[in-house]
Amino acid sequence: MTILVACDVLGEENNGTTIAAMNLIRYLKEQGETVRVLCCDITKTGQEGYYVVPTRSFGFLIDPVIKKNQVELANPKPKIIAEALKGVDIVHCMLPFALGKKTMEMAKARGIPVTAGFHCQAENFSAHILNLMHAKWYNDHIYKSYYKKFYSKVNAIHYPTDFIRRTFEATVKRKTNAYVISNGVNDIYEKEKVKRAPELATKFNILFIGRISKEKSHPILMKAVALSKHKDQIQLIFAGKGPREDKIHKLEEKYHLNPVIMNFYSRKDLVKIINSCDLYVHPSEIEIEAISCLEAIKCGLVPVISDSKKSATNAFALDEKNLFKCNSPQDLANKIDYWIEHPEEKKEYSRRYLNYADNFSQNECMRRMYCMLQTYAKEINHTRKITRYYRDPLNDDFALNGIEARTLPRNFKYIHKNPFFRIGEFFMYYIIAKPVAWIANKITCRQKFKNHLSVSKKQLKGAFIYANHTQTSADAYTPNLIFHQKNNIIAGREAFSIPGIRTLVQMLGGVPLPYNMDEKVKFVKAVQYLSKKGQHIAIYPEAHIWPFYTGIRPFVAASFRYPVIANKPVICLTSTYVPVGKKKKRWRLVTHIDGPFYPDNELDQPSAIKKLRDEVYEVMINRSQEVEQFEHFRYIDLSQIEVK
Repeated sequence: MTILVACDVLGEENNGTTIAAMNLIRYLKEQGETVRVLCCDITKTGQEGYYVVPTRSFGFLIDPVIKKNQVELANPKPKIIAEALKGVDIVHCMLPFALGKKTMEMAKARGIPVTAGFHCQAENFSAHILNLMHAKWYNDHIYKSYYKKFYSKVNAIHYPTDFIRRTFEATVKRKTNAYVISNGVNDIYEKEKVKRAPELATKFNILFIGRISKEKSHPILMKAVALSKHKDQIQLIFAGKGPREDKIHKLEEKYHLNPVIMNFYSRKDLVKIINSCDLYVHPSEIEIEAISCLEAIKCGLVPVISDSKKSATNAFALDEKNLFKCNSPQDLANKIDYWIEHPEEKKEYSRRYLNYADNFSQNECMRRMYCMLQTYAKEINHTRKITRYYRDPLNDDFALNGIEARTLPRNFKYIHKNPFFRIGEFFMYYIIAKPVAWIANKITCRQKFKNHLSVSKKQLKGAFIYANHTQTSADAYTPNLIFHQKNNIIAGREAFSIPGIRTLVQMLGGVPLPYNMDEKVKFVKAVQYLSKKGQHIAIYPEAHIWPFYTGIRPFVAASFRYPVIANKPVICLTSTYVPVGKKKKRWRLVTHIDGPFYPDNELDQPSAIKKLRDEVYEVMINRSQEVEQFEHFRYIDLSQIEVK
């Protein structure tokens, strides 16, 4: 397998993204795989497997900020990227920046699958842009831009923590094909006895590991030490480098602290430093994972961690004694004093923490990353088509409408008998919606109906219509175009959660699925009432939308109890996508109308329901297989190809 790793940031291992990238690269090479690396690290020029692009300039205002953060960003050069992509089985992009984005676009155009890492919180970026770290609107904009321009187009996303997955998906209001895998802790980090350096021998040593940057909130820790009853006894050690080093020195003078020991340590030396310390404090307000905290924990160091809602690190706390209130120096000072004054309890917590980091073994985490890459390197994923992955055909949803389902009001009416509502309903349905729906389906889908009904449409009243669910708008319109009578569609609560249009949705025939028992009683009565009036009721038994899906998903029989109870006929609609044109690069929506099917009154109710479901399902399957359909999206069952 030949793997290309695209790194917008790569160089000295002084930041989490570079460390994560190099750990992955080294592991893949150890497995005997061919690894290519795209980066702008000039020191890698001429090294085998490295494709070096120039660094990117953002102008005199931004370049100093980037330089101060001791990183360089890559300038994507298509010729170099194209050379790196030759013969590649899969691409893994570390960041959604210029190099990662361009590499993804060029790989997808060649049919090469792409996975991507999520190693940059929005706040990591906004903290350095006009101090917008706390501006939710701006951070949300960054996440949405990440999704639209990058993450929505890759095959799978690697999240280091479930925290960042939940944060991102909640912001963009989309589920993603997610793999939550820690970046892992190296086995070198172990508890050991070390001889403390003279300057540490008589002090209570508090350690922080990580970049010296704004979002790490070092001033909170320094002010907390100044507030501590044991201020003079405390020695702060910051294992890292970064743009805020001068700020640290100014604060130590302001608070009259012991001079902070600040240095970037090799892995071997860092193990000695950790084992020379008494407490680990992680004040960072913004953090995707904080492997540095796990490194300290693995050596038995007790942590005190900020409870920030924008940080994943607080998940490592055993209880409240390991947490302090975000941005509260006094609360942190109280926790530091507690651990200084309770050495025996600290020893007990140290023992409890020793095995905690075993779940984050770097070898195991890299093995899981390797399995992810093996999964998507398989031939089935090599396509220029948009790929959708599923594990559960009954429950996975690809509607991608971003609408959050809300509960219905307590006074919600399923049936309206108000004359003004009825007049508005007639006008909206027959005068506006039905003609517009016909035109819309003709223009967007070039829809064509094929009538296979064994009786005249006029003979069918109050029928239940069952259809496959492959379109958002067209599926809502299609049942309305078949009969003269009004058609009602049983819909999820999302359709009734858009502010201001709930009444309009009802006028157009929407009937919301019930959420509780009170709603269920009203819902069943409404369905029976509409059917008795001769109106048709459309049901999508597959429940969830899979856009342009060319097969028929398995569906349960539960919704077929309505026609059995009401003793009404059933109509079956099967939407298919028929290729058109010589090159068959276009499609037409052809909807087959089959039926009617009648409940078998000689069977008991459960058997009649099952029989009706099976008859409809068989017809749908046959119609979907009559011709080879146009494949707009490629749907792949992950449970069949995933490497464990």
